[in-house]
Amino acid sequence: MNVKILSAASLGAVISISSLSSAHAAVLHKEDTAKVQTQQQASITLSKAKTVALHNCKGAVQSAQMKKVDGVYVYVIKVLGEDGKVHTFNVNCSSGKVVKHHVENKQAAITKAKAQSIALNKCKGTVKSSALKKENGIYVYIIKITASNHTEQTIKVNAENGSICS
Repeated sequence: MNVKILSAASLGAVISISSLSSAHAAVLHKEDTAKVQTQQQASITLSKAKTVALHNCKGAVQSAQMKKVDGVYVYVIKVLGEDGKVHTFNVNCSSGKVVKHHVENKQAAITKAKAQSIALNKCKGTVKSSALKKENGIYVYIIKITASNHTEQTIKVNAENGSICS
């Protein structure tokens, strides 16, 4: 008698768990389908949206993702600008146009000019080029200098604190 009750209880538990698994799978499938449909609705790629943002603000992309804002899908792109500030761009996924641009008020990092000055203090000469890049998870200015002895030197300056990177 105990065996039959236990077997009935076990069977009930198995049926409950399997129906929950099916329901969970259906929810996951619905979410995946919605994500794919959203990406298919986008006329421009994430890469193109990054290019649009960088066209409006020279610097390095910190983050980029697709979001639904006020019923419209946009790519939200954060750029650490050469001015040392963080710029946030909302790029419309269909048109590729910037629909919002916000600049954080606080200074997030040193400016390109300050980085060049720091590099010139380390190595006397003339700045040939400079660029903001992300290396090993850290934003650095890569400054190429033609030194007074006519050699080319590359100095890396941490964009957050101004220290020389080795």
